[in-house]
Amino acid sequence: MTSIIKVDTLQKANGATPTAADLGINTTGTVLQVVNSYNTSQLEVSSTTLVTLSTLSVIPVATGSRFAIQFFLSANWGATNHGFGAYMHRDGSEVARSGNAHSVYTNTISDNYLGGAWCSIDETGSTAGTAISFQLKALSYKSTTLRFSSASQSRGFIITEIAG
Repeated sequence: MTSIIKVDTLQKANGATPTAADLGINTTGTVLQVVNSYNTSQLEVSSTTLVTLSTLSVIPVATGSRFAIQFFLSANWGATNHGFGAYMHRDGSEVARSGNAHSVYTNTISDNYLGGAWCSIDETGSTAGTAISFQLKALSYKSTTLRFSSASQSRGFIITEIAG
């Protein structure tokens, strides 16, 4: 014999809505949310200091989550040897990098348009409802002008919250 239980609402004894864990459902490893920052507006940089290019505030759905980070960055520079490094920061601390200040680099005498994409996992954790600030940053190889997101190029990142 089978039984069917039909309800309109589930509530805990205190009136709160139960979580999956409250109901005995294991959500470890499931995707909780995906957010992104995408930009095509050009930014010119003529400095060898770390520069913030994009920022996104993420409010975690759960406590103890990991974050899969995919980030991408493109730049243009004139007829000179030049390059850049791409970095991801979380609340001001580095959590991923492309390499160093010349991980995207060329030594040619023509106009250059180069970019790259990188992936990383941030296992720092989270607290449900407490905002985390993710920033895409870049470090120029030298102080000659770099144009990020020039001529229809883009920059950005995708943050995927994964239940811990």
